[in-house]
Amino acid sequence: MTKTTPVAISADSPLTTKAGVQIAQLGGNAIDIAVGAALAATLSEILMCSLGGSAFLMIHKPGQPPELIDGADAMPSGHLKLDPNSAGWQEVDLPYGDGITVRAGLASIAVPGMLAALETAWQRGGSLPWLEIVAPALELARNGFNLSPTTARWLSLAGKPLFYPQQASRDCFFPNGCQAVANEPFNIPDMAETLELIAQEGAKAFYQGDIAAAFVQEMAEHGGFVTRSDLANYRAIVRQPLQLTSMGFELALNPPPAVGGAAVGSLMKLLELTTQSDFTPAQRTLQQVKAIIALWELRTQENPEVFLAEETLRRYLPAIQSPNTMHLSVATGSGEMVSVTMSNGYGSGITIPGTGITCNNSLGEPELNPQGFLGAAVGERMISNMAPSLAWHPDGRCLAFGTPGASRITTAMAQMWTRYAREGVSLEEAVKAPRLHVEPKENKWRVLYEPGIDTTLLETEGKNLELYPFEQLDMFFGAIKIAGINAEGTLEAVADNRREGSVEIIP
Repeated sequence: MTKTTPVAISADSPLTTKAGVQIAQLGGNAIDIAVGAALAATLSEILMCSLGGSAFLMIHKPGQPPELIDGADAMPSGHLKLDPNSAGWQEVDLPYGDGITVRAGLASIAVPGMLAALETAWQRGGSLPWLEIVAPALELARNGFNLSPTTARWLSLAGKPLFYPQQASRDCFFPNGCQAVANEPFNIPDMAETLELIAQEGAKAFYQGDIAAAFVQEMAEHGGFVTRSDLANYRAIVRQPLQLTSMGFELALNPPPAVGGAAVGSLMKLLELTTQSDFTPAQRTLQQVKAIIALWELRTQENPEVFLAEETLRRYLPAIQSPNTMHLSVATGSGEMVSVTMSNGYGSGITIPGTGITCNNSLGEPELNPQGFLGAAVGERMISNMAPSLAWHPDGRCLAFGTPGASRITTAMAQMWTRYAREGVSLEEAVKAPRLHVEPKENKWRVLYEPGIDTTLLETEGKNLELYPFEQLDMFFGAIKIAGINAEGTLEAVADNRREGSVEIIP
């Protein structure tokens, strides 16, 4: 009889954690569990992530150095032969946070890397057959499932402008002309057939087979830029993580060309170097705002390769002293850890007909395209804020953690980390504490914050600050997922309730 793997899993959806449990019950290791759960999340957390999006996996096995599997979206080549001005894209205003404008449509889709990353992780360290890894996701595709409140909320915000115009997306998310409803039965047309192909052929079906053919046909007919050769030539990349020491912990962070890991690490260090233990809540808020503003300036002036160098950070200290994805974390009793962050961006609004696959809009997100629309070189990885992370402490604690949230990934993770590692609160308290975020807005800095943040000093000292309060804790500020082992050697997991949130622990 197969022995169940002791494991802690933290994810957004109970269906995602259930998929991980199914793999654990087969005796799968942390990589098997994480990859199987991630595939299930492309259904249970549809629109938050997708086979048509990107993924990063931070992996650790005891006795081996950690490694990062880079499945970032890549710049396609089709725009070199098409007039970008006549391509299939449109600007869409979305009422998310304080409002955002993105480009959507076929021309906003970059070369997806998610499935390549998941398969590469499994090939390098998985233990179960691929068919068994895909099985939980395939079960969801065949039988359907209840739509998650998180997906339903995103549809209520972005559904009509993004997902209603195209017929294939409308058929999926607006069956019979009505928006799909939270906690009601939901089925993704054609997804079962797609996953059956992937179960039999692996990622090759997506990048070279029938799915690739359908993908490229839709691109060619409606002004998209991804070509057959773009898909066939895509490879996940294995990278050495950034290493950081913070408040007694050793951390492994997402390395460049992604900026997420360097940004998270930099903000962690900036807060560590400047925050005093006797600060009042109002002083702590002011210090966090100054640190986030310094990070924005650092990101625009420094190469990500040198973000974490203390001599770089200290150049920014004077300014401080006088800123759609999903995440799942897995840890096993043997000390294996996997931290997975996946994204479909805000969504292009495009579903590839006959496949059920929704697609990213990485070419249309302003923050991912600092060189401008179509400014990156062909094949170049798109910039990413995703920051799946691992941490170890000499007392035996080890953590896999991360969050969705675009540019808020950095601020959410650094604030959680400071509360946990410096202030000594529990993981659950650190995750559930109110958060703030800072972003440039015209000639001011806009401070967005949740109830419970003391803004007293911001109101008196923040001459160039614009305050933007939220009425409740909100998924705009991320949704941190943590799985690990505590100092007593016990598995633990915490899921942020800013989204649905689900944990499973098998001791």
